[in-house]
Amino acid sequence: MKGSFVVSVKSFAEASQAVRVADVIEFRLDLFPSLPEYDRIRTEKPSIVTIRLKEDGGRYEGEEEERLELLRKYSRYVDYVDLETRLDDEVFLKFEKVKIIESYHNFTETPSYEELVDIVEAKRGDVIKIATMGAGKEDVVKIVKLLTEYDDVVAFLMGRKFAYTRILSFILGSPFIYCSLSTPVAPGQYDVYTARKILKSMGVI
Repeated sequence: MKGSFVVSVKSFAEASQAVRVADVIEFRLDLFPSLPEYDRIRTEKPSIVTIRLKEDGGRYEGEEEERLELLRKYSRYVDYVDLETRLDDEVFLKFEKVKIIESYHNFTETPSYEELVDIVEAKRGDVIKIATMGAGKEDVVKIVKLLTEYDDVVAFLMGRKFAYTRILSFILGSPFIYCSLSTPVAPGQYDVYTARKILKSMGVI
């Protein structure tokens, strides 16, 4: 699947709206008011289940073992599950019947290009998602280089100052662009309407 608009939702009310404008719906269950019954996240659109810990930019405060078990159960009703790069191989092997988005978040810096390449080349998922904190144009160059040399990579810099790298990532072949419905779930994230408008004005879509 190439060039899909992912809308991250924080509730079923948002999910019902997102179905009309998203290519893919990401259920950010760590942001939901409460965890729903497993089969309630089944939807007519392709979907992702994500439960992010606080240290990874989320709000889930339970035990890690419990979180992974929840992801395993919810993954029966979606197309993709989001798993962090820090997890062991054994964890990835438990998700054989669903596609995996392997995610790497760095809220401090953008590592060297060589380190980013190591992350991409060691990926165990179907798609690798890299979101790092940018400091300057040298970090933009790292992201661009990564996107031009590897497939199935979503890579961008976090923060409002570098929001444009999300658009750039999509233009350079990222399989997904992560958007919100209205209020962003991360700084610099576009709402889906704005992202579509920008890309349409550029002749990309």
